[in-house]
Amino acid sequence: MCWIFAYNWKKDSIPFLLNWLKNLEYRWYDSAWIVWLNDEWEVFLEKAVWKVSNLVTKVEYRKKEGKFKVWIAHTRWATHWWVTEENAHPHYSENKRFYIVHNWIIENYKELRQKLEKKYNFYSDTDSEVVAKLIEDIYEWDILSTIQKVSQIIVWAYALAIIDKKNPDTLIGTKLWSPMIIWIDWSDIFLASDINALSSVAWEFVQMEDNEIVVIKDWKYKIFSWNYSTKDLSEISRKSEKIEKNYSSSWKWKYDTYTEKEIREIPEVIENVFKWRINFDTKTIHNETLQELNEHEIERIEIIASGSSYFAWYTWTYWFKEIAWIPAEARISNEFLYDTFIPDNKTLYIFMSQSWETADVRECLKMVKTKWCLTFWIVNVVWSTIARMCDMGLFSHAWSEIWVASTKNIIWQLWVLVLMAISMWLKRNLQYSKWKELVWELWKLKSIFESQLKNTKRIEDLAKKYSDTKSLFYLGRNYLYWPAMEGSLKLKELSYIHSEAYSSWEMKHWPLALVNKDFLCVFLNLKWVFQEKTNSNIKEVRARNWKVLWIITRGEHDSDLYDDVIEVPEVEKILTPFVCMIPMWLFALHTATTLWKDVDKPQNLAKSVTVE
Repeated sequence: MCWIFAYNWKKDSIPFLLNWLKNLEYRWYDSAWIVWLNDEWEVFLEKAVWKVSNLVTKVEYRKKEGKFKVWIAHTRWATHWWVTEENAHPHYSENKRFYIVHNWIIENYKELRQKLEKKYNFYSDTDSEVVAKLIEDIYEWDILSTIQKVSQIIVWAYALAIIDKKNPDTLIGTKLWSPMIIWIDWSDIFLASDINALSSVAWEFVQMEDNEIVVIKDWKYKIFSWNYSTKDLSEISRKSEKIEKNYSSSWKWKYDTYTEKEIREIPEVIENVFKWRINFDTKTIHNETLQELNEHEIERIEIIASGSSYFAWYTWTYWFKEIAWIPAEARISNEFLYDTFIPDNKTLYIFMSQSWETADVRECLKMVKTKWCLTFWIVNVVWSTIARMCDMGLFSHAWSEIWVASTKNIIWQLWVLVLMAISMWLKRNLQYSKWKELVWELWKLKSIFESQLKNTKRIEDLAKKYSDTKSLFYLGRNYLYWPAMEGSLKLKELSYIHSEAYSSWEMKHWPLALVNKDFLCVFLNLKWVFQEKTNSNIKEVRARNWKVLWIITRGEHDSDLYDDVIEVPEVEKILTPFVCMIPMWLFALHTATTLWKDVDKPQNLAKSVTVE
């Protein structure tokens, strides 16, 4: 997987270029590269393995070579083949005329490579190099038609940015399935695949569609669309859209890490999610999308997601069944994709992605759309592929999340989901007095989160105390089972400590066989959620003199049941997942920082999984 951007600049672009590379690094950071041309149209190529900082010195050294006006750049997270300079992009043709960057996977690259190896020498192991060699092989005096032919030969998905050394003032971009956006800032035109790369300079964008080619020249762009059946290529026009900017997510401000900053943005995120949707004074919902959704006869809901989004979804199924009385099921996207799909026109299929371009989620959506089923999106980027394909959806207004481990995204997902559940509940005329009570409890959550974020010293001390723990179990029941899964995931992502999560019910079956003096058992045991039954599980652990960290409702704990305790405020049963999240995330964050881990860029992970 990789993330790309390109530009034909009027002036020296090195300072901007390095800044944009750093902005992209949060998604991929195995390697980075740049190929650029100076005002004499000389080609310069630099690659660096691992972080962008390794590339900075090389580029700084090149300043003496003149002003660089045309470039394409790239950050990579290796899904295939070793992390080496040879495998890092850009890839180029044997005659070193064509330079390309590629996102996604060419599935028929082996077949193509076997044919091309009879004529050309390959220097890397990647599928992407095949594209550069293929362009050279079929070039017929016109780069536009050549790219069209290449697009018909390669199988599956791609976003490509291309430079032709003999036409150095021209940039070419094309895409199928993988995102590519044309960014506009007055007379400057960029190609990129991420909003954060250019959010500080661009003010408009044009979303490219599949089977389109963009030609950027003389600080103008033209888009051409080609018909896969007839092979016709025709120029099209498309209006640009304004960017909804928010720069607050682009800087760490006073915080040491983006991860901490994004956790601390949660109270503001809550306010944005509900703004103009719930009137807390009159306790009413005002949202056209939810009103339209309630016009459909929905008898069942299927939720398709992965990772932390899947944990959020599963928590939500409890809400839907309990307060809206609608059967709901959460499905892991990749399992859904390869399971037998039985379409149902009275089922609502909801798709959510915290990174907004998750490959297997999009593939599931594509499959469901072919059966004309009702689809709904919940994302944080309105121009994402998922949002554009679904029938309707809700935008979170939660700003972008910069670094890899998702935190505030989970909160806004849960808030949007509970809003949907309440809206469907009202349609069924369930107890209005209960609705008013729940709205009041929702309103109080912002101040609860603010309070939790002010008093973090206790959690920091516990993280230091248990940072040498080798393994952990996170355990919870019912509403607290899936938050336990999320807490365990964050600890693994940030600190690399082995952690598993189970339902407390399962404790007696086999997890007890593994627990020993090196284990820490973290129990989520809040009031209203089978507290006494979970106490029995804790006693089983304590009877063997094993360590217990208890996340408990304030004032509800028994000192005989734990080694240490984290107290959280009392809330309604269905809101208990919310008050567990911040303590668990802070525990994972401070454990990782105690161990000197890079919490913003966990090893081997990427923000957006854009290939299966």
